[in-house]
Amino acid sequence: MVSARFGRSMEEATGSSARPDPAQTRRAILGAARQRFLHYGYRKTTIDEIAADAGVGKGTVYLYFGGKEDILLTLVQEIKRDITGRMRAIAAAPAAPPEKLTEMLVARIVAVYDACTETPHGCELVEEIRPQIVHCGREEFDAQLGLIADVLREGHRQGAFDVSDPARTAHLLAAACAAFFPPYLSPAFPAPRTRAELEAGARELIGLILRGLRRCR
Repeated sequence: MVSARFGRSMEEATGSSARPDPAQTRRAILGAARQRFLHYGYRKTTIDEIAADAGVGKGTVYLYFGGKEDILLTLVQEIKRDITGRMRAIAAAPAAPPEKLTEMLVARIVAVYDACTETPHGCELVEEIRPQIVHCGREEFDAQLGLIADVLREGHRQGAFDVSDPARTAHLLAAACAAFFPPYLSPAFPAPRTRAELEAGARELIGLILRGLRRCR
């Protein structure tokens, strides 16, 4: 069972006179919820099960989160934050702007694919909260667009791109890549498809776009 991974309850482990570290408690709840959601699905998971697996009382879960949906959205935000970190590392690498832009966009697409296909319930989780995902982690989405725009500006300065409005172009690039995100409704990319097929298609599309952005010499 999932709960076996966490051993004794947090209250038992720390003793009645000691107060558990809030950050540790929050991590335990998120970790337990993630395991439950991925292995059993969103609908079949209850707050009671999450609390038991995290080694805390049910009331403690509600001290940190508004409910099951809030927990899931928090997990989605963490995934988006990790993607931003990957993109920032690529943007800071000593590579040419076209190469950096390609790797940043591919990393964003592949990271979402990996998160959704880690278990059979991954895409189900996306479907459960798809309307909320648009607004969830908006700060991270804006940060990612900012990183893309920065690389476009860098490429423009170096003469690699002809981009008059990097911020607008960043938005258009993100929109062009939308077909590579679940639920994969685009008829051009019908599900199912493998990770390799997804990445190859993404690189092909990005390559076409970047050729259009290149400055004529």
